[in-house]
Amino acid sequence: MRTRLILAIALILGPTALAQPQSAASSALAFTSSTPWLNESFRWAKQQALAYVRPHGSIGPWYEAALPGRNAFCMRDVSHQTEGAAVLGLSEANENMLQRFAASVAESRDWAAYWEITGEGKPSPDDYVSDDDFWFNLPANFDVLDAFVRMMRWSGDAPHQHDPAFKTFATLTMSNYLKAWQLEPGRLLNRPRIANRRLREGRFVNARGIPSYSEGTSDFLFGSDLLAAEYRAMKSFREVSADRKLLQATERNATAMQALLERVSWSEQGHHYYGMVRSDLSAYGSGDTMVLYFGATKNPERIRGALDYISSPTYWKQINIEEETYIALILFRYGRIATAYQVLEDITGPQKARREYPEVSFSVVDAIASGVMGLVAAPTSAPYDISTLSRLPHESDKATLSAIPIKHNEITVSHNGLHVTRLKNVSGPSLRWRVEFAGRASRLRVGDHNAPIQRSITPEGITITWADVTVQSGQEVEVRAE
Repeated sequence: MRTRLILAIALILGPTALAQPQSAASSALAFTSSTPWLNESFRWAKQQALAYVRPHGSIGPWYEAALPGRNAFCMRDVSHQTEGAAVLGLSEANENMLQRFAASVAESRDWAAYWEITGEGKPSPDDYVSDDDFWFNLPANFDVLDAFVRMMRWSGDAPHQHDPAFKTFATLTMSNYLKAWQLEPGRLLNRPRIANRRLREGRFVNARGIPSYSEGTSDFLFGSDLLAAEYRAMKSFREVSADRKLLQATERNATAMQALLERVSWSEQGHHYYGMVRSDLSAYGSGDTMVLYFGATKNPERIRGALDYISSPTYWKQINIEEETYIALILFRYGRIATAYQVLEDITGPQKARREYPEVSFSVVDAIASGVMGLVAAPTSAPYDISTLSRLPHESDKATLSAIPIKHNEITVSHNGLHVTRLKNVSGPSLRWRVEFAGRASRLRVGDHNAPIQRSITPEGITITWADVTVQSGQEVEVRAE
């Protein structure tokens, strides 16, 4: 998101000038651990995130997800904030906001949604003049599609249980939107940077379809984040569509998109992913964060290179706050645990510049739930409902996250070091729990019994030992890896 005038005001008035929103929102979510600073980070993040929850008013439940003070929510920010919001129990707000983006797509804007919507349900005047003159970053439709799929997993609902606008939006994004903006893998290298300019002059004519989330320069054809977001949306699309012909075409596009990303974005010399690709295929910057966030590379050597790049304090201490909000969870997922905690501590420090940006607090809640506790909502078609994986710093550490609303349940998850996990199904139907442990355990003890174990390698390349356990309503189960 652009900062410009609002950031200038913040610099004049001080670091707390923008952190003023107040709300009556509450959440029962609680976290305790043996790491004092982590407890304080959670306390601050929960309080700050809930302060951005807005009264329902005329548009229903929502929370701020844009520059503080704009009274608005933006496609990229919402897509990233949804998981932290879901952990806090804000799933109704997630659905409402995503639905409003989905319902806003229009042929007159070449099937783009509104980039930013105000608390009155209107396109933000900070980004919109008319359908011919508006700000839009092209990864956004893809990002929202993937966010909807992730929230569908979290709620446990099937696609037909959501507003039909979501399915229409997903289908249009994978067809009309893709074609209108010339974003198919075979056309990306030959498209103009701004593909659908309608006016010679106007406020946003040079930003009507920026081919990246990067807004600092314009000397590139597209960003690696665009390719990565497209790939992820194409893979997620199969969970919401029954159109066999479109699914087959989308799967072919996903394969071709990943191949294109590896061909044009990877730097053999720098051993990481470039961020910006020019029309002559020269490239610069870093695209590692978003390539890893969207899971758009499967090459183990290149994953290591990208992780090495973003794990360096030289990198993550000098990037903008928006990008840093992604990094802790990425590092947790890919097994860079020690550095993940360093980034998490950095971004929640009281002296951190722009810490009040809404995305920070929501991403911290997500990093604790999905990163530290390793809590993941499974796809609706999976043979289990949720999975957990302890990512505590040391064997002597402990942590508990309670009052978690997930699927149709409320649960509590506790880790005692890296080899003991407990799950309580506080309420809701029986829950199929995939309990995971890093490494190759010889056996898993469920209470007094051995569980049939499996070993596999995660999409991030981590070897895990796991077992599937059914936890009845009101039951608490402990699993120990030995």
